[in-house]
Amino acid sequence: MSSSDDDQTRLGMDEGRDARRGASELRPGQSVAGQQYVVRVKRLVDFRNKPGQYLALTLSDRTGEIAARIWDDAEQLATTFEEGDVVAVTGRVDEYQDQTQLIISEIAKCAPEQVKREDFLPQAERSSDEMLEELVAVCKSVRDPGVRKLLAAFFADAEFAARFKLCPGARMIHHAYLGGLIEHTLSVARICDNVCGIYPQLNRDLLIAGALLHDIGKVREYSWDASIEITDEGELIGHIADGYHMVMEAMAEISELTPEMRLRVGHLVVAHHGEAALGAPKVPMTPEACALHFAENLDAHVNQFLGLIARESGQGYTWTDFNRTLRRRLFIGEEGARADDQE
Repeated sequence: MSSSDDDQTRLGMDEGRDARRGASELRPGQSVAGQQYVVRVKRLVDFRNKPGQYLALTLSDRTGEIAARIWDDAEQLATTFEEGDVVAVTGRVDEYQDQTQLIISEIAKCAPEQVKREDFLPQAERSSDEMLEELVAVCKSVRDPGVRKLLAAFFADAEFAARFKLCPGARMIHHAYLGGLIEHTLSVARICDNVCGIYPQLNRDLLIAGALLHDIGKVREYSWDASIEITDEGELIGHIADGYHMVMEAMAEISELTPEMRLRVGHLVVAHHGEAALGAPKVPMTPEACALHFAENLDAHVNQFLGLIARESGQGYTWTDFNRTLRRRLFIGEEGARADDQE
């Protein structure tokens, strides 16, 4: 089986997209024909009771993931696609050991022109263009000429801004969708602005700069096509180190910034994760770094809580499943449990 036009037509890819079923929406007894999913995991596994191997896959789209299996011709089919590819599949949905899984009878890699990114990646509710306009307005609210030049070095650069406004905020945990990074950045900036109203001793220009720049390294850490992935640079360097070097290089060209101001801005970037256990090269050592860390952490956690509750509401349960990252379940409540029934 191949990714030729004949294969894709035979798999049903000429059918309308309105009939597509999301990965997390599939239920035992249903079937799919020519449905597109991203291959997140691909493993050849030895059969227990006979010679040969089968393919164990994890497929995903914007709704979530589903386990999948290919029992026949697995070794040959494994050579026709890779992890990260979009494939069109035909098969039926079963349940095994309380897990829903898709048993695939046919599979073919999709050509890039047949893939719509919006089918596979969730997006922020707000327009990324609208958020970019708001971010530019925040930049203009900064009074220090050197800091304004620093912010303009990034957000007035059309190529950088175009990538920044689409970049996800994370791969999985919080703001893990297109436009997630700029949404997170704006929320942190608003929180920091309010904190400055409570603590006027803080340097607002410095703190706003930290809010807007603390995660810019993520434009290098992530790639997003049909799935959110970590780049080689992201794995080897990471967004904190990348962001620090990006900011320091930009500041080297701005004479209005004093050496101490450059140090303070750089410190905001390297300390925003707050502690070494969370990946911070340095812990916060200035009031602005302290404020930025807690503002960033607040927005990330609230977004994670809201996302988990939204995904599991309306299913009749008053609590979410146990979340390993948070090490707890979240309370949905009676109204959330029956939200779908009230619509």
